[in-house]
Amino acid sequence: MKLVLDTNVVIDWLVFDHPFLSAFRERVRYGQVTVFTHQPAVDELRRVLGYRELKLDAARQAQVLGQYQSQTSCVPPKEHVPRAPLELPKRFPRCRDPDDDHFLALAYHVRADALVSRDNAVLKLARRARRFGFQIMTVPQMVAAIS
Repeated sequence: MKLVLDTNVVIDWLVFDHPFLSAFRERVRYGQVTVFTHQPAVDELRRVLGYRELKLDAARQAQVLGQYQSQTSCVPPKEHVPRAPLELPKRFPRCRDPDDDHFLALAYHVRADALVSRDNAVLKLARRARRFGFQIMTVPQMVAAIS
């Protein structure tokens, strides 16, 4: 299964180590689930790990970022424009928060089975995103799908 995870799901996975994600962790470890990322997602995660509310020192932030990068497949940027974002096709539903569009674009371009999110604005696009070949699902839906 090919997945894209929004930052909140990554935090649950790698920072809080939530037990309900144990099946997910196992599937990633054994290559049954591939998590895709790209530079905008890595940059966002790096920024979020520094939030005061998470109370992570620099060493723990670096450890989590390293775990993320070692357990995901990073989609390289366009060769001719190294930092260019992936683009969404015409008529593709856009998120109310444009900062989340890069997750949608990544899921579309890697032909992910699903974008997993905890963001209500992203989740509201689920029905319309299906027309473009992937699902948007909640964490419980993802856990059920891989179990």
